[in-house]
Amino acid sequence: MFSGTTTTTRRRRRMPAPDSAAGKVLADLKTDQQTMDAAEAAKLAHVLAWCELHITTDPRSGETWGDVPVQLGGQGCPWIREFTITELASTLRLSLPAARSLVSDVLELAFRLPRLWARVQAGEVRAWRARRVADQTQSLSLEAASFVDAQVAGFADTMGATAVERLVEDAVARFMPDLAQTEREAAAEQRRFTIDRDHVSFAGTSSIEGVLDLADAIDLDTAIAQIATQLKDLGYGDLSLDARRAMAAGVLARDHLGLPPTQPPIPLDDLQPRAVDETPAVAPNEDPDRASQRPVGARGRRDLMLYLHLSADDVLSLEGHGNPVLAPQTLREWLDIPDHTHLTVRPVVDLNCDLTSSGRFASDLQREQITLRDRTCAAPFCERPARHLDLDHITEFDDTGPPGQTRSTNLAPLCRHHHRAKTFTTWDCQQLLPGVFLWEAPHGLHYLTYAGRTIDLN
Repeated sequence: MFSGTTTTTRRRRRMPAPDSAAGKVLADLKTDQQTMDAAEAAKLAHVLAWCELHITTDPRSGETWGDVPVQLGGQGCPWIREFTITELASTLRLSLPAARSLVSDVLELAFRLPRLWARVQAGEVRAWRARRVADQTQSLSLEAASFVDAQVAGFADTMGATAVERLVEDAVARFMPDLAQTEREAAAEQRRFTIDRDHVSFAGTSSIEGVLDLADAIDLDTAIAQIATQLKDLGYGDLSLDARRAMAAGVLARDHLGLPPTQPPIPLDDLQPRAVDETPAVAPNEDPDRASQRPVGARGRRDLMLYLHLSADDVLSLEGHGNPVLAPQTLREWLDIPDHTHLTVRPVVDLNCDLTSSGRFASDLQREQITLRDRTCAAPFCERPARHLDLDHITEFDDTGPPGQTRSTNLAPLCRHHHRAKTFTTWDCQQLLPGVFLWEAPHGLHYLTYAGRTIDLN
């Protein structure tokens, strides 16, 4: 008999059998994660053991000449010998900044956050979470760091980054009321704005990274957002917002330099640049006469360096037998280079040619050749761009020796740290071929480096 009510039957979902293929994959993944977490904790312990073998009790000791002692981590952490970090970095396949960060975090945990360190070694807190806390506490006093350690140790594996930052701010307010002003003053020196011109992608893009004052960052973001919106209205709505914001940065730059908008692909009739100012700008309190002596072309002109990959015969055939010189105006027409761009044409640099200088210092051509050949610091896993680095004589330069010691096959671009490490320690380097270097670390590990790459031979 129909009662006028409806009974709903909820179908119970079938759970996969524990021994199913999917269940096994998840179980294996969980085991892998546990293994990786344990390995990371063990790695931190090994880094600590390495540091403890190289503690310098007296930073002024003569035995550390050339190997400047450093104190990484916060107040109370021990001093260690600087070049021990160099060998540690290559062993772990890290850049030097990454290795210094690792050592700083380990010393901070072991000597100033002992509760948190104990939980990491017991497998109760993952290493990356502990390192996140250690990175935040290194500027704190011992008392403030101990407070953070007591508060965070029991919850570090569940606390987010914001919670850790607030806890550190609380410690500063409780124990270090003068630190806030000091940090504000120090922050002014940490501002930077870097455009990576040495690592250009195949598509012709480069990366920008910076730290700005908040007010400057807000103003820049507002200007970029407004121009990106105008670009959308001018017919670039098919591009993503990120792409239009990137284009907007170029619009800002060309407007400041007095350059016309790029055509093509951006005919921005509604975003006309300011008139070109041929007079060098004078900075506040700057002598106008000195300003007038600055190189012309900083405003209203773009500098372009062109390496000509053509032989003399090729140039002759292109221009005709009666005129063997390839005129700059011809290149402008071929490449559609506008007149406001200052064009410099150089022959292509032969990267395999063994150029020689008579004295200790490399010529400008040698420096350009080695910069293009090696790209970065030639030391293992170092990522510093080669331009403006030291040019080290692989075989030490002898003032009383024969001429020709400063040749391309005896030069390597090294950052100042790796230059000092090679000079003052038992690091050894050989150049097997132009731009191919074989390194031996003090404890016998070997690496092959070339064109910004490193091969671990161990």
